Amino acid sequence: MHPYRWSESIEPRLQQATERMRRLRATRMPAAAGENLRHWFRIHHTYNSNAIEGNRLTLPETRAVIEDGITIAGKSLKDHFEAVNLAHALDFVEALARRDSVLGEQDVREIHGTVLRVIDPENAGVYRRINVRIGGTKHVPPQAVQVPEEMRTFGEWLAGAKTEHPVVVCAIAHAWFETIHPFVDGNGRTGRLLANLLLMREHYPAIVLLVEDRARYYMALDASHSGDITAMVELTLDRLDQSFEEYERAAREITEVREPAIDYLAEQLGKTRTATASQFGRWYEAVRVLHGSLVDFAEQLMAKFPEGDRPRLRVSELPALTEREWASIQKAPYWLFGLVGDSHGAHIDLSFSAIPPGGGIGGWNTDGAGVRLTLPSTEAAPQEHRIEAVPTGHTFRVLRDGNASRADTEISVLKLATELWTSAINHLLRAR
Repeated sequence: MHPYRWSESIEPRLQQATERMRRLRATRMPAAAGENLRHWFRIHHTYNSNAIEGNRLTLPETRAVIEDGITIAGKSLKDHFEAVNLAHALDFVEALARRDSVLGEQDVREIHGTVLRVIDPENAGVYRRINVRIGGTKHVPPQAVQVPEEMRTFGEWLAGAKTEHPVVVCAIAHAWFETIHPFVDGNGRTGRLLANLLLMREHYPAIVLLVEDRARYYMALDASHSGDITAMVELTLDRLDQSFEEYERAAREITEVREPAIDYLAEQLGKTRTATASQFGRWYEAVRVLHGSLVDFAEQLMAKFPEGDRPRLRVSELPALTEREWASIQKAPYWLFGLVGDSHGAHIDLSFSAIPPGGGIGGWNTDGAGVRLTLPSTEAAPQEHRIEAVPTGHTFRVLRDGNASRADTEISVLKLATELWTSAINHLLRAR
């Protein structure tokens, strides 16, 4: 049994969270959208969780350290290791959430071992051997000799059946773990990872406790030391609302952008009866996600037609690229894959290529390599048309028709894939 209580007044919000989770699970989320959300959470959780503990890296610096392995001038080596370790610990927690196994005390120790590895290997995953005090609170954690027994009891509860709402279970685990304070350092980061692990195992989105929440967070922990976790549950619900909003925004893009475009293009095709780790690692991953989104879009569009009367839309395979090809891309355009379409005699075979920094129309992409879809001229459209995009984290900057002053920013992979296929289908319609 756990030693905690909470106010019944939060019950309506718990019910709302349950209903939002059910709606979210009923939404078909493409892999590309899910990967974007995971990327957002990984960076924001790492930055905020470390910042709560005093890490001095900014959000952009945290992203650069994790994604590009960049060393930030003026920031300590410990700041860098904390960012990398926490990102890896989150990867471990996500893997644990997917396993159909019982959680226990050893899992907690492995999470902590990842958080402190390299930084303090002697204490990573090892219960403290000294008594500690926590600054800013009257709570005195159990003496060191009591920690193993306290954690054994906590681990048994973790492994046992639970009847409470998943958000309450998350708050109980978070508060209980921090009350024991079983490690010399890294308890806060480990507790926040553990809380997210329990949410993710019940199919709730992970949450990001913001550095701006620090005072409220510490007050909630103080209240929990006396057994009342109401404030902790309320804070968890507030941050869960933010996560729900991110997922629901992505779901709206599917229903409001992609699906209407598929319906519209299917209607047009039916009427006319015609139918289409490093800087390198980050760029290549963005291209792979875009390629997957283009494939998914084509499959969804073809599914709108009876099997015997479907247009043939295909995205050719994306070749495996290495640093050698990346060096070539820095100097000249490089063919990546094609968008191919056939419908009742009409045919398109469009080229999708990498373009080097500064190699875009008018040299607009001086900040990095991009990609380009080329639509060749036809009798109906005598001017060649090009759409170019440069990955910027998990979104793209997009230029159309060669006017750099009209480049759009923060274009999601779903929107970009929708625009590319829309342009390709319209080109196919003109070729009939």
